[in-house]
Amino acid sequence: MNYTLQFGPIWDNRALILDGFITTILLSAAALVLAILIGLVVGTAATAQGRTGRALSVAYVESMRNIPLLIHMYFWYNGLSFLKIPAFWCGVLGLSLYSGAYVAEIVRSGIGSVPRGQRQAALASGLTNVQAMLFVVYPQAIRAIIPSLASVFSQLIKDSSLASVIAVADITYQASAIEGQTFRTFEIYITVCLLYLALVTVVSQTLTILSGTRDGLARRVADA
Repeated sequence: MNYTLQFGPIWDNRALILDGFITTILLSAAALVLAILIGLVVGTAATAQGRTGRALSVAYVESMRNIPLLIHMYFWYNGLSFLKIPAFWCGVLGLSLYSGAYVAEIVRSGIGSVPRGQRQAALASGLTNVQAMLFVVYPQAIRAIIPSLASVFSQLIKDSSLASVIAVADITYQASAIEGQTFRTFEIYITVCLLYLALVTVVSQTLTILSGTRDGLARRVADA
């Protein structure tokens, strides 16, 4: 049995694909921003001297990471349907709360990698605790954790495809609709794979460059 690739029907539906791709970018970007904010707050709390802050941080990280992301989505969309939160923002909440737990652990390890003497010296020089964190600890920690954050952010973009199950019209949702109309399953999912590949590669490589480290992709090619 011969199968002939026909990308004509896919091109005819390019407007839907573009709309879905833009929705995926917006969904991922909104979730990334919230995940970073959550991660900074929870990760910093995990390094606090007070036992309460550390306990709350551990409770958040363990509860978020040990619940499947799909359940997070259903919880906001179906479990709390009486709140009438738009599907898009249900997806954002699910992604950000889930990924924020991983960001928090990375932030915690990044802060822990900064020698304690750095913070103590900042405090001794007259800076407040907040100023010491903002101007001394965070800059060093963030530079160290950017490669790890790139991995989490790449995973978040890929995980955003799960939002299609709660009717978020992202690229995966649109692909399913186009496949049902054209029956060109192979062609539409090849297209979606290439778009995800391009998006994740751009994000991960950009963060790698910003980290000031050698390009991971180029290094692997050179070492091959």
